[in-house]
Amino acid sequence: MVRAALVMPNMVEGDDTPHGVFDRRGSFLPLSQARLSRGRVSSAPPLEPAVDHLPGTHLYAGFGHTHFGHFMLESLVRLWALDHLETPPDGLVVPTRAHMHMEPVLSGILAPVVDRFCDGIPLRVIRTPTRVDRLVLPTPGFGHGPWLTGTPEFRAYTQKRFAQIKVDGPEKLYVSRTGLKRDHQRVDREDEIEAMMEEAGYYVFHPQKHPLETQLGVIRAARSIVGSDGSAFHLAPFAMRSDARAAIFMRRNRREMLSYLSTQMQSFAGPKPVVIDPRQRPLTGETPAPLCVDTLRTALSENGFL
Repeated sequence: MVRAALVMPNMVEGDDTPHGVFDRRGSFLPLSQARLSRGRVSSAPPLEPAVDHLPGTHLYAGFGHTHFGHFMLESLVRLWALDHLETPPDGLVVPTRAHMHMEPVLSGILAPVVDRFCDGIPLRVIRTPTRVDRLVLPTPGFGHGPWLTGTPEFRAYTQKRFAQIKVDGPEKLYVSRTGLKRDHQRVDREDEIEAMMEEAGYYVFHPQKHPLETQLGVIRAARSIVGSDGSAFHLAPFAMRSDARAAIFMRRNRREMLSYLSTQMQSFAGPKPVVIDPRQRPLTGETPAPLCVDTLRTALSENGFL
């Protein structure tokens, strides 16, 4: 418990997104640093005077983000501590990034995630330096890269909150990205891949078009799940049945991401997914690589998915 803690949001844009918590003496607490993508860790911000005051006891949930995948991997990663407190806190706090407006997203597209993870406790976005009477500052239990396995406490926390899911969906599921708007989110030749999967009896599913509860029900119902690397496979391990089979294929130059997704799935759900690299050649950065559909078809067939 940190008394008279000062929670500093990220107020200056930059790759190391400085933010975090200072104690009452003005000492920065490294425990408040966030584990970011690509192996980065957030830096300490400059100490500034408090602008706002938050009375009561609050739990530091994580570092705010509006993107679904990053929200799961950065903003909720300390909530496991809710199961280890004698009394629920008055609220949860997340310092936000300088360029992000979280409130509309929290009450919109991310609202079902907040409802399932936060136990009805108010989630407050910290936009200004804020003095908190009493701040619970747990360690992160989940996150990017090697932290996708989750700690035992975090896995227990999520299993408890995902135990009751209404199962409703087909047994064979292909998770599509054709409905995503930005080029870097897409999969090369996915129209052909969708046609191939539909011919094999798979239901083509667009997660972003459905409420979270529907997504969870469809994932829980599936015995066979195929798709490319992305945020959908950060959510799937929370809801998958233990006897399901999954195949994840690479669409970007991020081989390590498939390894991490595989580890997360095994840690949270049990199944070890088949990992496929159908790229004709890798491209730099996040640019989707050109794919060989024949290579993907052969790999899926050899592993019993087609």
